[in-house]
Amino acid sequence: MFLITFSVLVFQIVQTRVLSVIAWYYLAFFAISIAMLGMTVGAVWVYLHRERFGPERLAPTLSRFALATALAMPVSLLLQFSLITSMSPTLSTVGAWIILMAAMALPYIFAGVAVSLALTRSPFPVNQVYGVDMLGAALGCAAVIALLDVLDGPSAIIFAGCIAALASTAFAISAGAGQAAWRRPLYVAIGLGLFSLLNSLTPMGLRPIMVKDHLEQHLGSRYEKWNSYSRIVADPPLDGLPYLWGPSPQLPQDLKVSMAPLNIDGAAGTVMHHYDGTNASIDFLRYDLVNLAYSLPGIHKSAVIGVGGGRDLMSAHLFGVSDITGVELNPIFINLLTTQPFYKNFSNLNAIPGLKLHVDDARSWFASTDERFDLIQMSMIDTWAATGAGAFSLSENGLYTLDGWRAFLSRLNDDGLFTVSRWYNPHDLNETGRLVALATAAVLDAGNTDARPHLFVARAENIATLVLSKRGFTPEQVKTLEDQAQKLGFGILLAPDRPAETKLMQDIVAAHSIEEINRVAAGTYLDLSVPTDNRPFFFNQLRFSNVPDAVRRMRQGGLAGGVIRGNLLASAALLLILLLSTVAVILTILVPLRGAAKTAPRGLVRAGSAYFALIGLGFMFGEISLLQYFSVYLGHPIYSLGVCLFSLIFATGLGALASGKLAIGTRRGFPIWSVLLGAYLLVAQHELTALFQATTAQALPVRIAISLAVVMPLGFLMGFAFPTGMRLVEAVDREPTPWFWGINGATGVLASVLAVMVSMAYGINVTMTLSGLCYLALIPVALGLIGLGTRASGRS
Repeated sequence: MFLITFSVLVFQIVQTRVLSVIAWYYLAFFAISIAMLGMTVGAVWVYLHRERFGPERLAPTLSRFALATALAMPVSLLLQFSLITSMSPTLSTVGAWIILMAAMALPYIFAGVAVSLALTRSPFPVNQVYGVDMLGAALGCAAVIALLDVLDGPSAIIFAGCIAALASTAFAISAGAGQAAWRRPLYVAIGLGLFSLLNSLTPMGLRPIMVKDHLEQHLGSRYEKWNSYSRIVADPPLDGLPYLWGPSPQLPQDLKVSMAPLNIDGAAGTVMHHYDGTNASIDFLRYDLVNLAYSLPGIHKSAVIGVGGGRDLMSAHLFGVSDITGVELNPIFINLLTTQPFYKNFSNLNAIPGLKLHVDDARSWFASTDERFDLIQMSMIDTWAATGAGAFSLSENGLYTLDGWRAFLSRLNDDGLFTVSRWYNPHDLNETGRLVALATAAVLDAGNTDARPHLFVARAENIATLVLSKRGFTPEQVKTLEDQAQKLGFGILLAPDRPAETKLMQDIVAAHSIEEINRVAAGTYLDLSVPTDNRPFFFNQLRFSNVPDAVRRMRQGGLAGGVIRGNLLASAALLLILLLSTVAVILTILVPLRGAAKTAPRGLVRAGSAYFALIGLGFMFGEISLLQYFSVYLGHPIYSLGVCLFSLIFATGLGALASGKLAIGTRRGFPIWSVLLGAYLLVAQHELTALFQATTAQALPVRIAISLAVVMPLGFLMGFAFPTGMRLVEAVDREPTPWFWGINGATGVLASVLAVMVSMAYGINVTMTLSGLCYLALIPVALGLIGLGTRASGRS
């Protein structure tokens, strides 16, 4: 039991990483829905065919379904790699998504059969089996981070199949039927283990065909590496016009440089330029808009957020900075630049004097360091998957919140500069507008009454660069920036000595409070409000209510695509997921189980359905809100999945085990438990942000420990809900229990999608508040079930 649930959670979390490569980041939440759907469908199938499963055949049956789970995992991956899941308005898109759901759900269905049989047919107490179930799942979550440092994503999924085959072997051994029964699954486990190893050693194995709707083009790459953050592919160097984010029109068009493209998760990218140890080899960086702030004198110590291919580090060196610090979340980039033989020599960063590199989350590093800088640079730090259709993922969004900018500005010298570059669209303000709103809020938050003297924004074709002065620009500094922008052919959107290019931007920078900024932003069809850790969706600027207007503008040519097009795709995908999940829940769970509820007392069906719907909603709303909170706090969604899910599931298992001894299903005990859990959630949604701000400076292991301390008590209390509900129902009538199981799974599937939508629209704290209210609402429902049980016991 431990091994099968361990393998399922490894499969689920690695699948979110694989989906982030072949599709978009928001499918991480889709994977959670599909996992719950598949497991519940497996349980429904057991109920519908319950006459087949006698206790005498339990172990061989469990072995067969665990083996089916093992084989289904690589098959599921192969099917996913073969599908094109673009968001075109066609019936083919709907069909592709249905096939994707079925392919993703297949291993969970087989695993759901095995888990359901073990829970309902095992001679052990249900709370013990459920507890081991949760413990295996929890440790599967924790294992993923280490596993992806050794294997690539596809190979890790094959390895999950190997673990499931070992579970099949263990089940077969428990049957006591001799060696022949367990040799076959053991051979499968060995075969999948070898397949996993070999697949990780060759680019010709089980690999994506289509990546972000495009044919995979990296089979000839020099370097490919997966980890829990991303997949990085480094292609062979090529010669050509240098790739700059915001190239000046003055850039010589006959210039040829050597550069190596670096691809991130299939759609994002950066470039590693060749540095031969002389400034002449990187002099073209003077023509990039993102380096505009270096035209100001007095910059001797700088820091770069997001090292990538090392271009910003080279820029700092080119402009004469003697003390340079780079902070990079993804160790793959640091490995490429400093240890991988070819690219280490190609970038030659080791030749830059005074360079220091740190592998860490930028917010945490800047909050913890005592160093102060003359300039901090953050140039286009995101992935296209996050800025576009992956806007729901929270990837890198913690860098673009008011809370995050407090940490960055606190590490500047009194006259220091913070420069940030984002996409610019001349048809609307989108990212640039929200960037200016965030900068204005950060200046006001630091105690200033007027943001205008602190902000300068210039633009190239589709890039805008903000230069924020902590003290405020002097007239001489403003003239220097304006002269440099004019010299290089850049437009000026905002400067202290001139009105902003648009009235909207002018109104934003003229605001004197964050509330006033948000009131100005509320009058736009895009969401330009100030992002905070509670609503950290910087890249999602399309309100759900304005989707029709955005579609109309796109059709009329009023939008150039990019971010808003990506937001539209993400919104459409989220709605399609919700629709397909609803249909799947009805057809595969509710309709097959309706017979289980027909003969039961009507009062029991109503009260039991309400109970299990509330705990399904409450658990998933709590889980998703925690995942979102901790994605920002821990620095990346995969850490949130690994750490938060681990602690939540582990503690839930402990709670389930404890529920056998600490019975709460009484008129006095249940309200106490419900109030404790509801109050914990309601208090947490107020206090988590403050706790995170106070502890962001701590090292990652300390932040993980704090996360465990927050989540474990919550998960422990949540673990009582399901087994307690089952006992209350069974005290009245055992026959409809599969219906209630199905109700719980159905609401959990839908809640995982609804929770994302609520967080985006209203804030993560609202999602967590709804979770607390769901658990408080259990009190009258549970008291009703207790009353029904008392009357049933009196009749008997």
